[in-house]
Amino acid sequence: MSDDLWPEPRGPHLPDTLMRIPLGVWPFLALAVLAAYGQWEMLRAGPLDNGLDAFWALVRAVAALTVPLLGAALFFRHPTAHRMFPNIAFGVALFAASTVVDALRQPVMDGIGGTDIEYDAWLYAGTGYSLIQALVRVFAITYLAIGLSDARRFEDRAPARVEGIVLVVAALASTAVSAVLGYLSAPDQPGLLAIATAGQVLTNLAWAYLGWTALRGWAAGEEPSRGWGLVGAAGVAYLAVVVIAAALNVVIWVVSPTEGPSPTQGPVQLVYEVYQLLGVVIAAIWLALLAAFWLGLPAEPDADDVALDELPEPA
Repeated sequence: MSDDLWPEPRGPHLPDTLMRIPLGVWPFLALAVLAAYGQWEMLRAGPLDNGLDAFWALVRAVAALTVPLLGAALFFRHPTAHRMFPNIAFGVALFAASTVVDALRQPVMDGIGGTDIEYDAWLYAGTGYSLIQALVRVFAITYLAIGLSDARRFEDRAPARVEGIVLVVAALASTAVSAVLGYLSAPDQPGLLAIATAGQVLTNLAWAYLGWTALRGWAAGEEPSRGWGLVGAAGVAYLAVVVIAAALNVVIWVVSPTEGPSPTQGPVQLVYEVYQLLGVVIAAIWLALLAAFWLGLPAEPDADDVALDELPEPA
């Protein structure tokens, strides 16, 4: 009997289902597992007293887990994204890094608090760390927007200056309102206010840039259309959240009593409930970004386009 009739046995190997998952997906999945562990530890530290507490814990967990999964979705749909879409790949890598930065905040602040540092210095340390967290995400969002702009294949069908101006105005106006209220609340802490305002304005402008870039791509007919639309909607929704939050801060400033009834009663209680609902919107924003990458955002260039790009330029 010929030896060709007997297939050569395979050595030890992982299941084929796992082997088909691109290598670039695994680091992001590992960070998602770490994020899930962090959320579990938070649940253990604060027991859930009722169904509403469980719901808000779920909302926080969704936002925390979605951030590192952005990279997993990108590399699952585009295994060579680090070569094909380097700016987008770097952006989702920074998003994943923000998970680590966020997780280290509490240990770092506990370590600083365990020293003989003065309270004001401790406040500056906490605000400075918040700025670091904000900058990581600002760069992540900015690189994501730049990468999407580079991946576009079609020109704008119509100017989008008005939309861009509206987004920028919303980003700056909400920051200005928060800065004014912050100064009125703590006029003796201008340094803290300046640091916090810098982080907020950069974050808002980054989201405005991302939303504007994605909306232009969606209007121009880029593929996948739903992916571009989801990212554009996420950018607009984030700015809507910060604008509403700024308006709520004004309401609290006006109606919150300095003496007398508890601020958790009456209209202020309603404001706090709306604040909680904004947390649901933030979780939905991260889910929209995840869905966009799962849909294959951005579309890979056609082979013909790549061939044309590789042709030598005429002398």
